[in-house]
Amino acid sequence: MRIAVISDIHANLEALQAVLSLLGRLRVDRYVCLGDFVGYGANPGEVINLLRVMCDTAIMGNHDAAICGQMNFDHYYGEAREVLLWTKEAMPDDARRYLSELPYFRVEGDICWVHGSPVDPADFHYVYTLEQASGLVRHYDNLKSITFVGHSHLRRIYEIYPDHALEINVDNFTMQESRKYVVAVGSVGQPRDYDPRAAFVVFDSGERRVEFYRVPYDIDKAAEKIINAGLPEFFASRLYSGS
Repeated sequence: MRIAVISDIHANLEALQAVLSLLGRLRVDRYVCLGDFVGYGANPGEVINLLRVMCDTAIMGNHDAAICGQMNFDHYYGEAREVLLWTKEAMPDDARRYLSELPYFRVEGDICWVHGSPVDPADFHYVYTLEQASGLVRHYDNLKSITFVGHSHLRRIYEIYPDHALEINVDNFTMQESRKYVVAVGSVGQPRDYDPRAAFVVFDSGERRVEFYRVPYDIDKAAEKIINAGLPEFFASRLYSGS
């Protein structure tokens, strides 16, 4: 089965539409979202309405948790809080209910879907450095064979051993059945690796193969919406740099 794994859309409708268009040509069998449907962007309701139909598995991100009252706004800096408050007012009630019912993680056989670290997932710890991945070593026995994460807006693969972790720097990778892995899938709506194109992953569960993809989208339109909504211009300008 070919599974589209997306994360951190952050209410960026233009980026999501570009990703879904490409995925339609890639012939995937199912869609999984690892959270952060909202925050930063100007189309929270539209993004949720699209994904709630397409995704048979979806996970709560930290921005989603804040909107639903499951995470304190004080965890966010001023501009991010401003967007969260705007989002809470702008999105329809049924969309907020959908977010509130999402789980913090989901396990399917030897796969774990989660927004941040699989250890204490409701705390939304990051896994985007080798040091952070190495911190999972002491939890090795409880890790699933493959853990897919979002949250960092970066693309990473870590191979976890009982006594150490390694980073694997490739765009396409076939995972061995005898090893354990953590895969950070990047961000659809706000990449932070200095490549502004939307990022996502396709996972072939039969071949245990991960494929990383990038797709350009209409940044001008997404940025204009942020500014027209009266949201901080910073969240529009950073779309161009992917930072």
